[in-house]
Amino acid sequence: MTETRFREHMASGMGRSYSLWLLALIIAAILLTYLFHSNIFVLSLIQELAVMILFATAYNLMLGFSGLLSFGHGGLFGIGAYTLALLMVKVKLSALWALMAAPLLTSIAAWGMGWLCLRLTGVYFAFLTLAFSQLIWAVIWKWRSLTGGDDGIIGIELSGAIGSSAGLFLLILIVVIVCAVLIKMLLIDSQFGFALRLIRENPRRAKAIGINVRGYQLLVFCASGFFTGIAGALYALHSGGAFVEYASVAKSFEPIWCSLVGGIYTFVGPIVGAALMLGLDHFISRFTESWALFAGAVLIIVVLFAPEGIVRLAECFYRRLFRRVGVEKWA
Repeated sequence: MTETRFREHMASGMGRSYSLWLLALIIAAILLTYLFHSNIFVLSLIQELAVMILFATAYNLMLGFSGLLSFGHGGLFGIGAYTLALLMVKVKLSALWALMAAPLLTSIAAWGMGWLCLRLTGVYFAFLTLAFSQLIWAVIWKWRSLTGGDDGIIGIELSGAIGSSAGLFLLILIVVIVCAVLIKMLLIDSQFGFALRLIRENPRRAKAIGINVRGYQLLVFCASGFFTGIAGALYALHSGGAFVEYASVAKSFEPIWCSLVGGIYTFVGPIVGAALMLGLDHFISRFTESWALFAGAVLIIVVLFAPEGIVRLAECFYRRLFRRVGVEKWA
């Protein structure tokens, strides 16, 4: 088998695998909708988790797979949320059209932010993205005639198939599933993803072999912003409006926490981190208002004792257990 045919064979096999995963996850989303269609609390909780998973996964394209620490994704999340809310409330566009427009505008904003910030590296890059996020927050806060200022934008009305809680739930889950599969297939398990990981490990070597380092970094910044915009728009649908807190610096730290705790070098890591953060937020806060104190303690423990994240720690434990069982089996 020639190298070209081998690559085509591998690509077709991977394509079938992703198609099966996509089909299975969509069927699971339909089953969840059927099982919990009358339980508003469970539907809302799963919706919030799905949006947080997409936000964290999109962000980890920057931190985990490109080695770029950005503090500006809260601003991009806010742009996605406000774009959808403004188009639906003031322009009277339908939810689907607004949902398509939000990530496009967010990716344009991400391109502008990346084009300027990627001129710097390391801590200077990180703090410049933080400055842009603060700028976006300030514009939303001060431009009261357009954004509503600290009152936000409320009054998103849904109709048709997504007018019910179950319909909105199914829409959010399907959009998040499709986005997650696209991120995995096109941006991580691809030649583009391989180039990103090479740039992360050794940018000088990547540049020496002909890779346009800044070009790839700008592309992944735009891709991350695109999916962050979708997450922000979905969250606006979930909450029924857009508020200035969606663009705050605190929002920027949420995907960072999820990625670090779950594991930045794995696709599943941010998903696990998002589930843990949502659990702390909803369940620990029932007993104390200082749930963020527990979140900080979890982050410190993970950084000190499992710096590669919970997922890598679980993988290491599984391998050791498997080896021990194998030794006992053959002894």
